[in-house]
Amino acid sequence: MGEKSNQIERQIAAERGQLGQNLNELQSRVEEATDWRFQFQKRPLLMMGVALGGGLLLASVTGRRSRSRRSYPEHREDTAQEHRRGTELQKNKALETFDTIKGAMIGVAANTFKDLLGQLIPGFHEQFQKTAQQKRAEGIPGSSQAATLSASTH
Repeated sequence: MGEKSNQIERQIAAERGQLGQNLNELQSRVEEATDWRFQFQKRPLLMMGVALGGGLLLASVTGRRSRSRRSYPEHREDTAQEHRRGTELQKNKALETFDTIKGAMIGVAANTFKDLLGQLIPGFHEQFQKTAQQKRAEGIPGSSQAATLSASTH
């Protein structure tokens, strides 16, 4: 009986050592994942894209809405209105394009972040898919985007 308990104690000590190594490895992976300098060295183009997307998002949230008003002489009023109408159409097209780019950047960033989490955390992709399926079954808004993200990466 004493020999068996010694064997169990050695096995427990070995398991503790293995758990300690796993925790240290996980800690170093998390530190690397959250260290923007390391990520920039590893993936400079991606990080510049993330910075650009963040800047665009921040600009759209805090953007100025001031527009200068010009006064036109009365005899040019019709031409000025046509000019303003054309300018408004161009602005609307530009804003629509910007919104599309912003949505694409957010999608790419979300996909990249999800993949990074999948590399760092074992079982993340499987749990992500389960959660997305549960949300779809419950009819939670936004669950179709999560399913699209999940399906597009695997």
